[in-house]
Amino acid sequence: MQIWFEFYAVVGGATATLLGLLFVAVSINASAILSEEHASSKRLAEQALQNYLTVLSVALLALFPSLTLQELGFSTLGVTGLSVGWALMRLYQAFRKSRDDGWRRRMRSHVSSFLGFVMLTFAAVRMAFDLGDSRTLFAIATIILLFSATRVSWQILLSIAKTKQA
Repeated sequence: MQIWFEFYAVVGGATATLLGLLFVAVSINASAILSEEHASSKRLAEQALQNYLTVLSVALLALFPSLTLQELGFSTLGVTGLSVGWALMRLYQAFRKSRDDGWRRRMRSHVSSFLGFVMLTFAAVRMAFDLGDSRTLFAIATIILLFSATRVSWQILLSIAKTKQA
């Protein structure tokens, strides 16, 4: 993983920064995000938090100097196991919601996260069980999760702006 050091250093730094900004946005607008009447904003904040934490964890694991590719795969499977379950639960909750005007948008935001988790899990399984070098797929999955979290964070900010206008 030494050749990927700079990539994961940049990804980890960017993710930590964006995670901090998410905390600031949620803290400043806690009533608009965490109240029961804004349940969709709360779920979006959870999704962004989960994606950022997963990407940050994976970046930190990839930067760990003595991990072999197989150890990185197993470690990533451990880190992402709960995240995948949580993502499936949120996807199910979004699917269960009534099919109102925002249904397709809600599903789209969950699908991109779920795709990133599936790719990350697939790459981690291949590396853990020595089924091939999947470092490129591993990196692409982290990028998808990072972009998905950032897109969801933007949706939260737009939702806050609409709430404040009303």
